[in-house]
Amino acid sequence: MTRCPKGDHDFPEEDDQSAYCPEHGVTLLWRGDPITEDDLVRDAPSRSPRRTIGLEAAPSATAANP
Repeated sequence: MTRCPKGDHDFPEEDDQSAYCPEHGVTLLWRGDPITEDDLVRDAPSRSPRRTIGLEAAPSATAANP
């Protein structure tokens, strides 16, 4: 079971895709591979880059006004 970050208890509703605490309104969604102990090591090799949505760099204001 996964612990609720808002309370001192396990999530009452949990399956292989998510966990939900109706008392605190907290939902966790599982995406990708679960982390391993190796992921927590400081010098662990990095995973392949993840795609980001909507975080593209905005054009510079100075570039628009030469």
